[in-house]
Amino acid sequence: MPRELSDNQFSGQDFSRCLNAALRFISYRPRTIQEVKRRLAPGFEDGPIDKTIDYLLALGYLDDAAFTGQWISSRERRRPKGARYLTQELRRLGVEQGTIEEALEGYDEEKNAYNAAFRTAERLATQQCSYKDFRRKVGEYLARRGFAYSTINEIVIILWNELGAD
Repeated sequence: MPRELSDNQFSGQDFSRCLNAALRFISYRPRTIQEVKRRLAPGFEDGPIDKTIDYLLALGYLDDAAFTGQWISSRERRRPKGARYLTQELRRLGVEQGTIEEALEGYDEEKNAYNAAFRTAERLATQQCSYKDFRRKVGEYLARRGFAYSTINEIVIILWNELGAD
């Protein structure tokens, strides 16, 4: 532990305990700066928390931009969500709006909506439901996942035509 981090108004032991708690917390999965601060706040004063955050930033263990990119990438692979939903989720985790907007610049909402709805649409097509029911069910499914109305309309039409549902 560098000397300059421990010679403040709080003891080096406070910083050490705070750092250990933060490292334990971030060992399970990447975290945002705000998540770490919230986690440490009940047990530590502001001084050790700030020094811990600075130390973890310097080591590269905390990086909100990298976290945001990983979060969006994970969502695209596992459970696709709309940009609106992702924005809300990341704001709740404490990521700044500018960082979120940068990360969402290359986000393909239509591709993700298609991937999210394909299984549901496929199931509905095998049940030979009407277009009205298909549109309602797939549309509601995508809306719950935060996709824009215009995207939902396009994807419903594409899936209806592609799956040959009549």
